[in-house]
Amino acid sequence: MKAEDRSKLQSLAGEIESLKSRQPEESKFKDWKEKVEKKLEEVFGKGSEPLMRFQRTRFFNFSRSGKSKEAPLSESERREYLQGLDEAKRNLQRYL
Repeated sequence: MKAEDRSKLQSLAGEIESLKSRQPEESKFKDWKEKVEKKLEEVFGKGSEPLMRFQRTRFFNFSRSGKSKEAPLSESERREYLQGLDEAKRNLQRYL
């Protein structure tokens, strides 16, 4: 892996902490997730194990039935959201 690729993946892993706000923003999360997928594909290739593992991560689904997007997350939803981010961080650190 090239140094600039390693640096970019480290930067994306570091961004996870800023995504852990009390009320996460779906757009920021989606932008981050797309950047990670793009970089993993660029570095490891389409269909690679690192990319596929990241895509299998059980991230929180922001389209909650019966709730508006502005409604605060419940404690269980917040836990689910944070668990997905923690799993993603572990996976990204594994590739560095």
